[in-house]
Amino acid sequence: MRPRCTLPTTIWPRRAINDVAQAPACVCGLVRRIALTERGGDMNLWRFITAAGLAALLCAGSQASAQTTTGSIVGMVRDADGGIVPGATVTATNTATDTTLTAVTSQSGQYVLRGLPVGSYTVSVELTGFQILTTPDVTVRVNEEVRLDATLEVGDVTESVTVSGLARTVDTTTSTLKTIVDQQRIEGLPLNGRNPTQLMLVVPGMQPDPETSLTSGATYPGVQPVSSAGARGNTTNYVLDGGSNNDHYSNAPNPMPNPDALQEFSVQTNNFSAEYGRQMGAIVNAVTRSGTNDFKGLAFGYVRDHSLNATNFFTPGQDDGLKRQQIGGTFGGPIKQGRTFFFGSYQHTSEDSQPQTDTVLVPTSAQRAGDFSALSQPLTDPRTGTPFPNNQIPAGRLSPVALGILNDWVPLPNAGPTDSPNLLRYAQPESFDDDQWLGRVDHRFSDRHQIYGRVWVSRASVPAYLEESNVFTSAFGRTWQNTVVSVNDSYMLSDRMLNNLVVTFNRTNNDNFQVYPPDYASIGISNVYNDATPQWYFNVEGYFNANTGDTNTFLRDELQIIDTVRWTTARHELALGVDYAYGTGDVVNNFRGNGRYTFNSSAPFTGDALADFMLGKFQRFEQGVGEYKGTRMHSLATFIQDTFRLNAKLTLNLGLRWEPFLPYTDANNRIAGFRPGQQSTVYEHAPEGALYPGDAGFPDGAYDADWLQLGPRVGLAYDPFGDGKSSLRAGYGIFYDRPNTITTNSQATQAPFGTLLRFDGAAQDDMRDPYGSRTNPFPIDPYAPVASDVEFVLPMTMFSYDQDMANGRLQSWHLTLEREIFPSSLLRLAYAGSRGDRLAVGRELNPAVYIPGATTSTTDERRPLNPSFASIISIEPTGASEFHSLQVTLDKRFSRGFTVLATYSLSKSLDHSSANKQNGQSVTNPADIDFDWGPANFDRRHRLVTSWLWELPGHYEHPVLQGVLGAWSMSGILTLQSGLPFTVGSGVDNARTGTGGQRADQIGDPSLPSDRSRDEEIRAWFDTEGFVENELGTFGTAGRNALRGPGFASLDIGLQKTFSLTDLVKLQFRAEAFNVLNRVNLDLPEGNLGSGNFGRILTAADPRILQFALRVWF
Repeated sequence: MRPRCTLPTTIWPRRAINDVAQAPACVCGLVRRIALTERGGDMNLWRFITAAGLAALLCAGSQASAQTTTGSIVGMVRDADGGIVPGATVTATNTATDTTLTAVTSQSGQYVLRGLPVGSYTVSVELTGFQILTTPDVTVRVNEEVRLDATLEVGDVTESVTVSGLARTVDTTTSTLKTIVDQQRIEGLPLNGRNPTQLMLVVPGMQPDPETSLTSGATYPGVQPVSSAGARGNTTNYVLDGGSNNDHYSNAPNPMPNPDALQEFSVQTNNFSAEYGRQMGAIVNAVTRSGTNDFKGLAFGYVRDHSLNATNFFTPGQDDGLKRQQIGGTFGGPIKQGRTFFFGSYQHTSEDSQPQTDTVLVPTSAQRAGDFSALSQPLTDPRTGTPFPNNQIPAGRLSPVALGILNDWVPLPNAGPTDSPNLLRYAQPESFDDDQWLGRVDHRFSDRHQIYGRVWVSRASVPAYLEESNVFTSAFGRTWQNTVVSVNDSYMLSDRMLNNLVVTFNRTNNDNFQVYPPDYASIGISNVYNDATPQWYFNVEGYFNANTGDTNTFLRDELQIIDTVRWTTARHELALGVDYAYGTGDVVNNFRGNGRYTFNSSAPFTGDALADFMLGKFQRFEQGVGEYKGTRMHSLATFIQDTFRLNAKLTLNLGLRWEPFLPYTDANNRIAGFRPGQQSTVYEHAPEGALYPGDAGFPDGAYDADWLQLGPRVGLAYDPFGDGKSSLRAGYGIFYDRPNTITTNSQATQAPFGTLLRFDGAAQDDMRDPYGSRTNPFPIDPYAPVASDVEFVLPMTMFSYDQDMANGRLQSWHLTLEREIFPSSLLRLAYAGSRGDRLAVGRELNPAVYIPGATTSTTDERRPLNPSFASIISIEPTGASEFHSLQVTLDKRFSRGFTVLATYSLSKSLDHSSANKQNGQSVTNPADIDFDWGPANFDRRHRLVTSWLWELPGHYEHPVLQGVLGAWSMSGILTLQSGLPFTVGSGVDNARTGTGGQRADQIGDPSLPSDRSRDEEIRAWFDTEGFVENELGTFGTAGRNALRGPGFASLDIGLQKTFSLTDLVKLQFRAEAFNVLNRVNLDLPEGNLGSGNFGRILTAADPRILQFALRVWF
């Protein structure tokens, strides 16, 4: 067991959020005092580290990261004879805003211009006795260090020389594996839906994660989990303008601004510096655009129409009816020339689809009258135990509640001649709206002090729907809103020291609502509490489920304060920072609040669920409080990072991040845990083993804080020839994950917090009064304190954290060779690997013991721990992962009208579980987690992605020829990848453990010839005769993810034509085609042995889709 700190889990009172806001100021004050006495270069370096590090540890921190939104220019100045030139003044001038930053070369001739906003610069170097050297069009990109060496010629200072093309593309100073997606790529590459995060997938090591459990309905729509370098899909840290852009509920990203509002973003996939943390996967760092000294605007409109698209392979002749319109624009300029600038953006998306058809089995007109004579199965009269004559239920026995529901809310079947006579087809309309607003103001107090503030709001909505007289058309209405306010302040404390403070407030809210049917009382049900949002739930198994859904609100906030100091000496570039974040997650969910009826054919009534419904004989009724939780989280981190230039060729990157984890708590102490042999004193009737906050030895967050999370970072960058055209880089680091707050959901709904009553209907003659002689305790105030003598309904299900719970940890490393092969073009060969441990998995602590002859109906009786418990799910840090990859990258930056990024990855990802199932079982065999070791769900061995943008050559003097043939450009993304793995499951609990379906037994080779036709592959992707149900008492012999699905190939193309209407106004027409070749990309086959479609492929990815746009710049 790792060492523990005896301090309480919650170390910050609620007012601490106000106190912590002062922490950056105390750090800055101390560091500035040190800076003002620093004059001697390296001699005071470790004195500075010691003092500033102590200040960082004492004042506060955050688990988010100190996010860099700027870039830098570094280099060495020499004379014509190759001699070092100290004391030269190097000035970078932003060409858009005329702001400048100046540095002086050191005794070794080196200079560093740190904290430059992303953009284009003109760099000048001057020194008495030499000609002024000017280099225009030096592009600074986010998280990137541009190397620009200079050679001065002897001459008068009034003379100047202008040179170009000196900035190097090869990284010779950092050990981080990263790729920049610049403005040209963001604007020019085809994007279906204009979601810029799709472009993460052009980066080597990044690939889509198919795991759907990583997101939830509360997650903003359009989010795609992405796996990086073998890490799970929700372990990527998204940063916008230096602040967190993550939804802590699922650890998925919040929405990013539209492509025209972004300047660029970087993707760091391996060995990022100690400045970054929060998650252990990649770092995606995006920067929004800012205003300039010129007023500039853009208006755009994008259209997608179903009539222009191909139809899906599996639904020929049926299109989706989708119509999408995206309109908006940007506008920016100066408020005060050279001093204050503004930028704004708006985008509206409207999407309508063909109403989606669904089917359900409903009673025929005869069955509504009690006539079940068409049913071959004899119906039993539950009163007498004898069959109903001719399967006829007397009219007087029919439930008035059932008849009321059927007559007013359930249409008659509309089956075709070949359909089941009970079949009802119905449709639900689908529409979606999304609005995005962004506003940003930049102000320059001086060349040493700059600040900007940004407000970003995104709101999406889906309307609720309920067709009168058809309860099955009930559909959720939903709204999602994300609001982010951020302030970023940069101040030069001295010529060598820069302080950056970022404060970000992030709020995400998701509301679910319905068009409500009448309450239960209106259909004859009494003694059942109904709140202001009546819900229906009548599940007639095998026929229909009349479920109108729940009403809920998911609100989460996060305040983040980040302060970073950067200090540059002759050979060191030191970054030291403190961060702090405070988050809340409040859920109000009334599911189960109005009661739920279930009718089951296996119940001891008629033998048919629909006949039971007609009689009002329910198999089970349940009613509960719902889910009401108030998660509270504090996070903390400090870091130090040193870029140590040993000499002109070798640079070391050394860092350490201290990132303790403080477990999440609940505002109402709705936390529980299982600790065998201990008895709760908080709730005296709790079964032995169930503990709660306030019990001896049980922390408020269910497990102890981990104060020893230290993340060292070690790397080197070597320029073997000293010309900036080649580099050998390597790095190793330890990174920690932060769990999402959705893992706490089941805590708030278990006993004794989420009161749940569940009983069968054997004693009731009708569903009009499900409680009968029982006492109905509802309504119950969900926030009322739970009495210490509350009674527990046993056996109870429990959700627990392991008492030694820890955050996921990833060790990653790489060895990389880069070479500039042409100007502005580089070739990169990299080996990247990682090893993860302490990954969260869900394990059943109380599995039923297999006994020959046991059935699934005796599961709870065979659980060995304690008869008071049914299932006990424990979230434990016992999962592991392993990743190895070869990555080849060709990156030509935009020049001469052309850019291309081509990446190939050969990789292998293995793990125990590719996602924490949050509230459920993820370990197949509770006694052996290694039984699940196998390829990760996202493992693709081969992946090739090429993206390009080409401004086609051709300029014509004649205006007509120029208008027709000139100013064309073409862009595209080519994706080729091998298939995903999948598991063959038995679909039954033959192990009799109560843990769900196991894997099948493999009895033969499932391989089939590779030269079969597509139709043959669709009918049987693998040989289904190679698998049978697992033997009783076993978990199956088929390996996890042992089979591979179909590969994927797609070509997206964009064609643009630009017209110059005036000197200041341009019009562009765009046509974009996604999967332009209309290749059929088959999805995974059905892997459930018990399915009638076992081995078949039933779906495919999107066919060819066209999108058109008009864009006007002014």
